[in-house]
Amino acid sequence: MRELLNKLCSVSGVSSREEGVRALIQTEAAPYADEVRTDALGNLIVRKKGTKTGTLHVVLDAHMDECGVMVSGYTEEGFLRFQPVGPLDRRTIIGKQIFVRERQMPGVIGMKPIHLSSREERGAFPKQKELYIDIGAKNKEDARSKVELGDVGHFSEGCGPFGTSLWKGKALSSRIPCAVLMALLREALPVDCTFVFSAQELVGTRGAYGAAFREKPNVVLCLDGVPAEDLWYTPERQRTCQPGGGVVLPVSDRFTMYHRPLFESLRSLAEQNGIAWQLLAKGTETSDARAYQCSREGVLTAGLGVPVRYLNAPTELADLGDAEAMLNLTRLFLNAQAVEEQR
Repeated sequence: MRELLNKLCSVSGVSSREEGVRALIQTEAAPYADEVRTDALGNLIVRKKGTKTGTLHVVLDAHMDECGVMVSGYTEEGFLRFQPVGPLDRRTIIGKQIFVRERQMPGVIGMKPIHLSSREERGAFPKQKELYIDIGAKNKEDARSKVELGDVGHFSEGCGPFGTSLWKGKALSSRIPCAVLMALLREALPVDCTFVFSAQELVGTRGAYGAAFREKPNVVLCLDGVPAEDLWYTPERQRTCQPGGGVVLPVSDRFTMYHRPLFESLRSLAEQNGIAWQLLAKGTETSDARAYQCSREGVLTAGLGVPVRYLNAPTELADLGDAEAMLNLTRLFLNAQAVEEQR
C-alpha cells in the first residue's frame, strides 16, 4: 500500500488532465486484468473475471482527479491569473509552490503581502482576484511565451509518514481509494468486477456518469475520502469520524441516499470480522455514487470512506490503518456478493 501511494502521489491528475495518474494505474493494473481501456471521458476501465461466473456485475469505483488551478490571464508585470479547478480552499494555497504544464514551469502562489495590506484586508477571506502565480517572468510577453491560457497547475507536496501513525501527501482522498483498488486487482476475485478509476469527479462526477451508463452494473461500491471531523474546534456532537478510527460507512451524502441493505451488509461484515468502522450519517461532500445510483432504472449503490484531514488542500493527512480496513471490508463485500449470487 505504501509503495503504491508513493507512486500515485508523485504524479499529477488535475480534473480533466488525469493522464499522468491514469498511465501509472494502467501500467500497474495491466498484468492482473482481463481488459484495460480508456473511455471518451478519460475514465480508466479495468475488467477482471471472478472465480465464479454468473450474471452479477459489480463495479468498484475510485476517482483519480485532484484539485488544481487553470491559468486564465496575465498581468502587465508578468504574473499569472488563475481559477481553481475543483473545490480548492483559497486559504490553504497562499505561498505554496505549484507546477504549471506538467512540472515544466514552477511557480509560487502569492497575494499582497501583509505589511502592505489594510486592517480590513488582513481580516478578510482572500478573494480570487487578489491571488496570482509568480513564475519569475519579466513582463506579460515573457509570461505568455512560457505559459498558455488554459494550462493547468498542480501541487507537488512530499508524500510519506507523518507523526506517530499518519501519512501525508497530496490528493490522499483520491489516491488512497485508488491504491486500495489497485491492491485488490492483484488478488483472485470471487465475482466479475469492473474497476472504474474515474475522471472529473471533483468538478461534478462527470466521468462516473459516462461509466454508469456504459458499464451497466448490478451493484456499485464507491470508495472515496471524507472530511475528518476530529479537531478541537469541532463541537463534540459533530465529530463523526477521525483518522485511525477505521473505515467510514456513509448513510448518505449531499446527493446520495445509499442502499440500506448494502449498508447493513457492510456494517455486519465489519462487526463480524473485527474491522474498525465509523458511521457517517450525513456527509457534506458528494461522490461518484450519485451518478451510479440514478443511472438507467437505478442501481444498488454503497460507499466506503477514508477520513482525511485538510481535504482538498495541497497537503492532506490520513491513517493507513483506515486504508487497510477499507481494503479488508471491500474484499469481504465481494465475497458476500458471490455467496448471494449462488443462492
